[in-house]
Amino acid sequence: MKSKKLKKLAKLFHEEVRNHERELRPLKISEEVSGGDWSEYDPEVSEKFKKMVLNLATYKNNININVDSNRVSISVGDITSVKTPIKRSSNVLYSEENYVEMSLYKDLGFSINYGYKLRTNYKDEKLFSELQPILVQKLKEINADNFNEIWTELMRESGVLRDNNLDDILNV
Repeated sequence: MKSKKLKKLAKLFHEEVRNHERELRPLKISEEVSGGDWSEYDPEVSEKFKKMVLNLATYKNNININVDSNRVSISVGDITSVKTPIKRSSNVLYSEENYVEMSLYKDLGFSINYGYKLRTNYKDEKLFSELQPILVQKLKEINADNFNEIWTELMRESGVLRDNNLDDILNV
């Protein structure tokens, strides 16, 4: 390559890196979610959302709870399958129409996405601090239940559980 082309490529590369660095700067949570239209606080809507989240969190099947310091989200691949036990032997196909994600944002509010077609955003600066500890506890319970189920299944399937039981009997 000729030096002019190399210089031009180097300049373009440098500009691209600088632009990318600007994009990577840490955003405030309000900047991250400001792409949607946020309705002002509505106590009736907030109460309904709270009840919906707490009711949904009572089920462990097919829900995902994600927690970080600024956001809590609950997602369900198919809202119609929440009350249905997980069928491990079959391949589950989810309908995009029944996908649900509910997110709580610290110091901002909450959003609901339903089926990739409907979305709503409401401001409620207090709801995150009220629901976050409850959902963190629910996540701990789900993880503990799942761990115990996995542990039992792995121990049984591998035959190690039988050895473990024999060791316990012999050591008594």
